[in-house]
Amino acid sequence: MNLKLILALFFSISLFVSCDLEELPQNVDIVGPTNLADLEALLNAGYNDLGWPLGGNAQLYAEINGDNISGPVGINSDETEIYNRSTSFFNNIIRDNMYRGFYRIVLDANVVLGQIENNLDALGLSATDARVKEIKGEALLLRSIALFEVSRFMSQSPGYSADNSHLGIQYITSVNNAIGQKRETVAQNYGNLISDLKEAESLLNTTNTKNQYYANKAAAQAYLAKVFFQAGFGPNIDTAGSNYEQAFSYANSALTNTSAIFDVNLYQGGATGTERFAGNLVVNDNTETPNVETIFGIVSETTANSKGGTFGRYRTDLAVTNTTIRIMQDLYNTVPSTDKRKALLTEVDGEYFLKKFDKGILHIPLAHYTELLLIRAEAAAETSKLPQAETDINLILNRAGLSTISGLSKVQLITLVREQRRIELLGEGNRINDLKRIGVNETSLTIRNAPWNCNGMVFQFPATEVFTGFIQNPTGGCN
Repeated sequence: MNLKLILALFFSISLFVSCDLEELPQNVDIVGPTNLADLEALLNAGYNDLGWPLGGNAQLYAEINGDNISGPVGINSDETEIYNRSTSFFNNIIRDNMYRGFYRIVLDANVVLGQIENNLDALGLSATDARVKEIKGEALLLRSIALFEVSRFMSQSPGYSADNSHLGIQYITSVNNAIGQKRETVAQNYGNLISDLKEAESLLNTTNTKNQYYANKAAAQAYLAKVFFQAGFGPNIDTAGSNYEQAFSYANSALTNTSAIFDVNLYQGGATGTERFAGNLVVNDNTETPNVETIFGIVSETTANSKGGTFGRYRTDLAVTNTTIRIMQDLYNTVPSTDKRKALLTEVDGEYFLKKFDKGILHIPLAHYTELLLIRAEAAAETSKLPQAETDINLILNRAGLSTISGLSKVQLITLVREQRRIELLGEGNRINDLKRIGVNETSLTIRNAPWNCNGMVFQFPATEVFTGFIQNPTGGCN
């Protein structure tokens, strides 16, 4: 299929037509952009498109696949397939749309990168221009975020096979991709992710020249930490050190270089208490900035352009209905009454709910200070940097109103950090990936009574992706 996308002077995300992955155009001529402002408009399409898969959809579907959500009450039929870990070839609308949403971001990024690679003269720009370098870094980061997230849904975690030779995803790096591009291995996927993210890190500035809400160096370092952390107990994906050593190093760099700070007022209640997903826009402009812990995220600019609507499925401040997401009772019971975060949980008629998202409009942190602190703490413990792990986890414990610790063993520290990670990041889509990462080392681990590496722990590719030579994920779920 040949398709020419005519991009006028003013661009909008509606110009990027959603296509099945294998039907993306083989030869696309991008005609229209003539200057730096036009190139920035193309880049903004990628930022805007983050809001579909990562505005709550991907986070919710990941939680449903894990052990934090109690179903099937509160979830719809498509979500029940995820909860039951069905790997049917038949279409699942929410799964398939999320998949296409991620690859739409990839397309957005590749359009920008193609312009930088092939059309700078027409734009009156040079590859050495500081802003061009920064835009390239932003596009590489956006592409990496999308491909990292879709890889965690569609492929087993690094370490599932001894050499990461199990199948990953299609790592699309050009608008002119060949129809029928086959899946790479997880080893190839993660190698490409590290390469792209390192290049993004080298191109991005400490502070983005547009404003603080666009990608910067710390954002790239945060995602490098997340990728290495997910690789965890699998074979090392970089020659510079072990996966946990690299996760520690990049988490440390992100925390050092970011303007974000540890929020001591988070979830403290009262007049000075703050929230991680702050964003209660009471008028039609941005009257409340993202939480101070946000390293990189999705910003709701106005009430008319609000993000994070899917997180509203958790809300209990309006009314509890048969579509309100329930959490597991054992998780509720895990949080002691002395823990200030208990106020984020509630019981209604013997069912348990999360109040973290009781807001009409949200800012959505995709990488935040507490998450990177927890990555650094666990990676520090895994690499026997116990004093650093203690320092980091004590910040979390102290803020929660719990007793701080000292002198714990390596195993005790790792267990504690993982427990705190589950509570702190509840509802943010991390738990299933943590369990699959841990399962590589603890091979008897189960997730809601199913093996951590059973077929149903990964999503099936949309039926429309099937073509000669394309290998789908195994069927059979977790039975």
